[in-house]
This record gives sequence, C-alpha cells and structure tokens, in this order.
Amino acid sequence: MKKKTTLSRRELLNLLRGGAHLAIIASAPALLSSCSKEELNCKDTSGLNTAAQQLRTALEYQDRSPHGEAKNCVNCQFYRVAPKNECGACTLVQGPINPGGYCNSWASKES
Repeated sequence: MKKKTTLSRRELLNLLRGGAHLAIIASAPALLSSCSKEELNCKDTSGLNTAAQQLRTALEYQDRSPHGEAKNCVNCQFYRVAPKNECGACTLVQGPINPGGYCNSWASKES
C-alpha cells in the first residue's frame, strides 16, 4: 500500500483551524491576566511639599482601608473619582488617593 504524501484542501484547512485553536488556548492565560484587577500604586508623594505630607501622615491615610468596603475612599464625601485604573483625589488630603484607601477624616457620602 502506498503512503499518501499530499494533503487535500479540506485536510489543510482542518490543520490550520486546529493550529488557530491552539494559539488561542495558549494565549488565554495572558489575556485573562490583563483582565484582572490591577493593584493601583497611589503611594508616590514625592511631588508633595512637607506640609501636605505631614497632613497626610496626621490623618493616617492608608492605601488599603482597615474597614474594607464599609469605609473606604470610594464612599467618602471628600473623595474625587478619577478615570478608571487611576488614583483619585481628595479635598482634604493632597496627592494620589487609592479608591480603596482610608484616613481618619472619612465621612460617609451624603445621599
């Protein structure tokens, strides 16, 4: 019996389609990791003057609220929302503010 050495068009297309599936499957972890929530870095206060840094320290600002979602910057009346995946601002504390952060001046948003 003679061994077949050529591919039909249908067989070639099936092989290419299988390769495309493998490429998609192989790239899935990278695609999914880019969709995950990336942790914001809102700790750079190098642009603040000494008084602003001292106020930030005095109000005990932290990047992650010890109270969880119950009391964080997102639901504080002084927080100013920024575009998605960027640090926000605060009317009391200067510098970059993490939406999940907290300080001692936290006050619930008025409804």
